[in-house]
Amino acid sequence: MTKLFDIALAAAAVAAVSATLLPAGPAEARGGRMFISQDYQFNQPMHGFQGRTTGGYYCSYHRLPNRVCVSDGAGGEKCTIKGWTLRQFCS
Repeated sequence: MTKLFDIALAAAAVAAVSATLLPAGPAEARGGRMFISQDYQFNQPMHGFQGRTTGGYYCSYHRLPNRVCVSDGAGGEKCTIKGWTLRQFCS
């Protein structure tokens, strides 16, 4: 019974070590980092985080207006901003 336990323990150790040595995804396989992006909706323009994080990622953001456009009969358009999207991304 202890021989079976030793084999199972050794197999689990090999699996744990190989899982830490293999890259987790295609970005890590190419030597890069994972790209993280998240969108937030606000009524007014907001600032996001810009700079380095504790994990070594660099984060930045974009403020994008949510425009609603209405066409008039003369072929023109009138657009108004109805909200803002804050797009935070880290790589």
